[in-house]
Amino acid sequence: MTRNELLGEAVDRCMEELYQYARPKVTWKDFIQQNKEYSKKYKEWETNRSKESRIDSIGPAPYEFYYLPKDILKDIVDNYVRVYKMDEQQNLLDIIETLKNYCKEPIVDKYIEGKDGFPGYRGYDHPDNLEKELTTLIKMYCDDSEADFIGVAKEIQSKFFEFLDMAGKFYNWNRELNSFYQSVYLGCSPHSNKETVITNWKKYREEDIEIDEEEIKREFYGEED
Repeated sequence: MTRNELLGEAVDRCMEELYQYARPKVTWKDFIQQNKEYSKKYKEWETNRSKESRIDSIGPAPYEFYYLPKDILKDIVDNYVRVYKMDEQQNLLDIIETLKNYCKEPIVDKYIEGKDGFPGYRGYDHPDNLEKELTTLIKMYCDDSEADFIGVAKEIQSKFFEFLDMAGKFYNWNRELNSFYQSVYLGCSPHSNKETVITNWKKYREEDIEIDEEEIKREFYGEED
């Protein structure tokens, strides 16, 4: 099994455990089926997109109908990070290779404003690469007969450190951990707002539900009544 396959397994097992403790109770198999059905509705809505919002047209996503306290969610996720050794620092050579590639093709986060009632979302921007930036700096100084070469060196060093900072912010120095967090937290992990889940059931599934948070904690932590 490759490392990528192993990390994919970590995401699947983690999500299954999250829903083991989520409320209302649901099996992982049933939740996956709900997700498949919702995905079909989403594709139809996206294909025939009208002025009606996603929520008004097809309702909230399945994960928004299940609740799990933030502290338990974090404990489960952190456990998988430890078990699959995602918290270990990347090999130095991997980091160097990542930085070299980043300097050639830099990328930064960019917020894309929402339009026509749709929410904004995370996008990307591609600034000039390091070679182009340094070429511009050197030309600027070499056109001056009294060029300050020490100043040029400082500018180059400063620009290089700027690229390191951008790369660090984008990759968080650990691609595995960053990818795992995004797959779980930005995927279909249970909702952490109990009132929202209760409201969704009443409004979209016409059911009144109750959620006993203490019951969830007793089950997870193995505490007796």
